[in-house]
Amino acid sequence: MVEFLSGKLLIASPYLNDPNFLRSVVLIVSHDDEGAFGLSLNRPTDQRLSQVVELSMPQGSVREDDLIFEGGPVDGPLLALHDLIGIGSPIGEESSGLWLTGDEDHLRLLLSRVDARVRFVSQYSGWGPGQLDQEMRCGGWLVGAANSDIVFDDPEQVWEAAVKRCGHEVLSSLSPGLRFNDPSVN
Repeated sequence: MVEFLSGKLLIASPYLNDPNFLRSVVLIVSHDDEGAFGLSLNRPTDQRLSQVVELSMPQGSVREDDLIFEGGPVDGPLLALHDLIGIGSPIGEESSGLWLTGDEDHLRLLLSRVDARVRFVSQYSGWGPGQLDQEMRCGGWLVGAANSDIVFDDPEQVWEAAVKRCGHEVLSSLSPGLRFNDPSVN
């Protein structure tokens, strides 16, 4: 039986040799019998949203962290992954605190909401029917729980943090009650 991964993180394993996904962490937005749609979280570009919407900028303060991320190798619309409840559609369980929108007014609003955590994303990652399932069987991806701390972490640190967290989840499921201490304090 196939496990659908909507709302989960795909963490590129060392066995995944596709250069588009080397050391990638992908948030799976949608996964069903028709395929999967996700957004890579750790591929910032040099382009800023404020440059794209320059002619129609919102009034007031504008966030400084408005880099546009490359969500994958497939051309697609400009989207915003964020943590403002009710703006767009929830990803996975609403309790994850992750929301997605491509609405132009929402994008402008999020550009000015310096109190929110936001990732602006162009392009996306897509898999046809059964394609992601095959990559999973071949060991190409690890699966982890999505949470806003990893999703909005420093893009340079996201993959390593997700791998460590995934490893802790696996070990904890094998040995309930196992505690992980910081080895730097030994």
